[in-house]
Amino acid sequence: MHEVPKSILAATDFSETADRAVALARDLARRFAAELHLLHVVVLLDDAHLEGEHRDELERLITTGEKARRTILEGATEESPGITATPHLVRGLAPDEVILESASEIGVDLIVMGTHGRRGLKHLLLGSVAEKVARAQSAPVLTVRADAAINPEGISRILVPYDFSESSAHAARFAGLWARALGAEITLLHVVEPVVYPEFYAVDVVSADLMRHLSERSEEALKKAAEEQLSGLPVATSVEVGRAADTIVHHAEPQHFDLVIMSTRGLSALEHVLLGSVAEAVLRRCRVPLVTICGDQKD
Repeated sequence: MHEVPKSILAATDFSETADRAVALARDLARRFAAELHLLHVVVLLDDAHLEGEHRDELERLITTGEKARRTILEGATEESPGITATPHLVRGLAPDEVILESASEIGVDLIVMGTHGRRGLKHLLLGSVAEKVARAQSAPVLTVRADAAINPEGISRILVPYDFSESSAHAARFAGLWARALGAEITLLHVVEPVVYPEFYAVDVVSADLMRHLSERSEEALKKAAEEQLSGLPVATSVEVGRAADTIVHHAEPQHFDLVIMSTRGLSALEHVLLGSVAEAVLRRCRVPLVTICGDQKD
């Protein structure tokens, strides 16, 4: 798998959000000289109790809709001269499963998708689909919210949350490769999270002096990490105090950054239920495009 993508899969349900995600995928395909694959999933109704006549009618309607959607997909591949774009119209019971299977079969290096799409009969990219894909896919996943700000001039400022784990170091090195290819600057952000106990525990909260000391040590360590992981690149560092997800979302202001790249840390299903995921919390709220990469990946 190439960390600077040579093959990109953009999933679309033809909503405005998906259109914006596809437009960003096209721009990245042009800048990275990558192949672009456009995928639309036709979600099937799997109901064993459906009578034969009704099932035949549903199949006819689905087939009619497929023809129109294939025409749109094939037309969309012609919108970016110089980019090799291949349309894929695939049937399946669950959008996330089809996206994951298609990405694996094609062998893509990046998946691009909107985080909010059409629901009900218009189906496809429901808000949770992006989270499922980001959680399960080994390839990086770039998500674009409906209200995300996309810089029309390209990506020149990248924010990388950094917690000194190996998974965040991998994210930093990954960001470095993109920054070199795009001519972008990187900011490493570390969040010092204060420990706050309920009042009935009768435990003192962390003192302001200790938090200041932790922040100073973190700043020194962050600068060292920048030298080790991103040597030769323009890198800024920032240390903030607060809850990780809230602070990252607040820091990722569209006027300051064009892209956030962070690790998912590879949480298991049980850990996800018990602890939640900072990456997924950021995915739901980030106001700029977000790339999540599996924390279990090796360089």
